[in-house]
Amino acid sequence: MNLLASFGYSQRDSQHHYFRPLLYFPMLLVIFALVTPTISFATWYQGTAQATLSGINYDLDEIRTSTIERAIRNASFKSGVLISSEAIVLDGLLQSSKNVFKNKGDIRRVEILSESISGDLLTVVVNIDIDTSLHCKRDDYTKSVVVTQFPLVNDIQISNGGLFNLGSQASKRLADQLRQHQSIADSQLLQQSFTSINELITLDHKNTLATATYLAEQYNSQYIVFGYIQDTSLFEQVKDNLLIDDVTLRRNFTLQLYLYDAFQGQILINHRYHGEANWPFEALEHIDTNNSVFWRSDYGRVVLNTINGAVIDINDRVSCQKSFTYIINKEHAQLTINWGSKHGVKLGDKFTLFRKKSLQNAQGGTRVMLLPESQSTLETIHVNHHSSVLISKDASVINSSQIFDFVTPQGNQFYE
Repeated sequence: MNLLASFGYSQRDSQHHYFRPLLYFPMLLVIFALVTPTISFATWYQGTAQATLSGINYDLDEIRTSTIERAIRNASFKSGVLISSEAIVLDGLLQSSKNVFKNKGDIRRVEILSESISGDLLTVVVNIDIDTSLHCKRDDYTKSVVVTQFPLVNDIQISNGGLFNLGSQASKRLADQLRQHQSIADSQLLQQSFTSINELITLDHKNTLATATYLAEQYNSQYIVFGYIQDTSLFEQVKDNLLIDDVTLRRNFTLQLYLYDAFQGQILINHRYHGEANWPFEALEHIDTNNSVFWRSDYGRVVLNTINGAVIDINDRVSCQKSFTYIINKEHAQLTINWGSKHGVKLGDKFTLFRKKSLQNAQGGTRVMLLPESQSTLETIHVNHHSSVLISKDASVINSSQIFDFVTPQGNQFYE
């Protein structure tokens, strides 16, 4: 695979032109993130490498590839995770399993910050996202996430190519990718956004949280994902050549995403994810986004990789959150919760009872707190796929509990 050629670059490119192509890795995904206020567990390290372009017929593809590899290795060295060149697969095909790690860790994303040629010197600067699995102690229970539809902000932009269902495609593929993570038991895809574009753009937290709380109750899920497609505009990238300029048509993909913990009334992610790539189709051509031709194109792969960056962050946040579920039935001195074997519940597992309390702040808003009932130990005596039955040696715990009270697993400490 010719990496430069696949993105429209060749040795004809101006040696003084700044370019930022995209690469594809299995678990080494390129995500160009436009940072907004967010809470993220990604740990990024920067690496730089240089190479001399010597000789008349030097192979820019080969030199550039090896330079990127060295930049990634230099960044990984800073993190304490030493990675061999065999573990860095730039063409997306895992041809070797000779991963060399000195410490526990894994590269999940690579962001190329800059590539430049000055004289005969190529300089590459990269960021790598290292998952060291040291951010929190995670419990053994999987989570459920509800994904709403992502509306499109600008219909005029979408009309170029006829990508009118790109929002629904992005929602579906985000939900599909979430299901592949072991920490998430289920990702439910809803068929509407449930919030207006204006509420999402201005982040009307009160109304959006009320919607998230409603959806959490309707679909038995602690986590709700909202979002919208902000930008799909086309633009021309001009590269100065000696005789004639080389113009490439490119397209943006920008996804604004919010992740709510509806049980605790918190927004966990407020982040804008951005990618751009060559647009290989004709200007007036209408594209079928159900066709694999679109998803195999440069632009389609960038959309998937940008979505994958959001999936990684959602999985990180959800995995490190304290897990809650609530009581759905109370009878015969027993409580039924809406977690079962699907979520990792086993016979004998112990839970603590929590009550939901709303507190008014000085601005007139409401803050939700979940407060534990002291000495309230509940033990699992029956488990099926979707629910479990709990009892307590202390009858007062059962008597004082109510339907829609919360429980959380015992024996796990969470920290950020």
